[in-house]
Amino acid sequence: MDFMVNIKNNTEALHLASEKSGFIKRLIEGKASKEGYIEYIFNLHAMYKAIEDSLDNNSNHEGIKRFVTKELYKADYIRKDLEVLVGDKLSEMKLLPSTEACVARIYEVSKEHPELIVTYAYIRFIADLFGGRIFPGILTKYYNISSDALNYYNQPNIGNIRDYVMEYHINFDKLNLSEHMQNLFAIEISNVYIYNIAISNELDAKLFPA
Repeated sequence: MDFMVNIKNNTEALHLASEKSGFIKRLIEGKASKEGYIEYIFNLHAMYKAIEDSLDNNSNHEGIKRFVTKELYKADYIRKDLEVLVGDKLSEMKLLPSTEACVARIYEVSKEHPELIVTYAYIRFIADLFGGRIFPGILTKYYNISSDALNYYNQPNIGNIRDYVMEYHINFDKLNLSEHMQNLFAIEISNVYIYNIAISNELDAKLFPA
């Protein structure tokens, strides 16, 4: 657990930046738009699909199998939301370059260092457990998103969130990473935050140019 505590402490500023900058900040403050939110989750869908595919493709890997947590998978839920929100126009949407870079990196990690896929799962999945409690209200209040387009925030089979997260953290002790892999793991955690910040900032710049 000391390993993860150190990582958490070392990435605290990146964590804050990912939550309090770019499109995410604007969305939480009620200053974004419904169209912007749609584009945001469209890009998230590609990221989740890459994470979930990579976990499934490496599900027999000793270090990964504990993190193949289907109850946290979101790609199918986000797809349902997009189908409600944009329908046939979904096929016309295009990913942000920063999202394409993130997806490419996930698949690269999946082939070269499968254990590092867990960094992407950890940052996205655990953030969703807590964010899922606040975003539905924000999206309903400010952006008139109907309940049938909020599937992304469903949390079935989780139970107590804090207990679940504690159990999730315990699995990191069982990774048995070498010192070299611990260093790579720490670097990749930072990369995940950087990709998330880049996507949020690029989308904000695209939708709300100065």
